[in-house]
Amino acid sequence: MKLLNVGLEITVDKKINNLKELEIWSDLNFLSSIIKSRIDKRKTKNLEKMSESIVRVIYYFQEYSNNIRLHKKALGEYRLAKNRAIERARKSEKQNEELKLKIKKYANL
Repeated sequence: MKLLNVGLEITVDKKINNLKELEIWSDLNFLSSIIKSRIDKRKTKNLEKMSESIVRVIYYFQEYSNNIRLHKKALGEYRLAKNRAIERARKSEKQNEELKLKIKKYANL
């Protein structure tokens, strides 16, 4: 049975997601620059509507990206807090056992 390299998979997923996000941003930038150049030449209602639409799409995508980033950050913080709590509990259990042994030792004297 071959072990999976989970760390490598996560890194590759991050790179792929970053590349996808970069492509989307470049597409949005390309579209908005074309719309702006057309509006600068000749302003029409359709171009104004397109401009407003692309601004909304950019805003939506930015919010979506921020929400994903903050969600991942929050999950990481929750994991760290959970792991710290588990570590403290293990340490307390170990100290408790050591104290029980000391009490037992002094009780037998």
